[in-house]
Amino acid sequence: MFIENMMTDYQNTQGDEGKRYEEFVNIAVHELKTPVSVLKAYLQMISRQLQLENQVSYMNIVEKMDLQLDKLLSLIADLQEGIHLNSEDFFCLMNDFDVNDSIKICCESTRAANPHCVLEYELDQGCPLIKGDHDRIEQVIHNLISNAIKYSGRDAKVVVKSLFAENNVVVSVLDNGPGIPADQQEKIFQQFYRVKGTANRASGLGLGLFICRDIINKHQGSIGVKSAEGTGSEFWFSLPVRVVYTHSF
Repeated sequence: MFIENMMTDYQNTQGDEGKRYEEFVNIAVHELKTPVSVLKAYLQMISRQLQLENQVSYMNIVEKMDLQLDKLLSLIADLQEGIHLNSEDFFCLMNDFDVNDSIKICCESTRAANPHCVLEYELDQGCPLIKGDHDRIEQVIHNLISNAIKYSGRDAKVVVKSLFAENNVVVSVLDNGPGIPADQQEKIFQQFYRVKGTANRASGLGLGLFICRDIINKHQGSIGVKSAEGTGSEFWFSLPVRVVYTHSF
């Protein structure tokens, strides 16, 4: 609730006051991130030493501590990103890039961190290059995949697809999770909103999908979800292709 109030206060500020508020949050985030990053480094050193000594029981404790630090770093990053998106200084660096390459990169890095999950991709090789900020689009893809795994649990099966249709490149992330009730699907892209009944199962500020929506909006694209309770979910976004040309092989 404290962070929600802080974000609301920031959105209500204007001009120089808003700029000072943003600077304060950025400094606070930096001050929070530094000690957490140092703690992670010390934990990694301890973990390596415990591995050498084959101290399995203590290694499990260290791994749990490291996981909690990762969650804290993720919360800090979401807070900073939420402030940044509302800033007048936020912009996307537009270049031509291959969304299929971005999907592969996101899937491969996520597999390494989640070996218990089944993560596949099905790519439309006819997708043209698109103009956009590939780092930001990969941030969206990462977020959608991470959400799919987080809410699906250890038996998660996630499929990422690309499709070129009607002068748009469409990326979709399908999961086998619990699904989202119809009356909540329009709300999940709102700031701080989380699906009812999931708050105790998955941590977070409820900023991830809000951030995704703003990034896609800045690319003049669309984002949405198709889901039903008990049947999994399909999160998707589409990006317009202004000049259509295919890859050179």
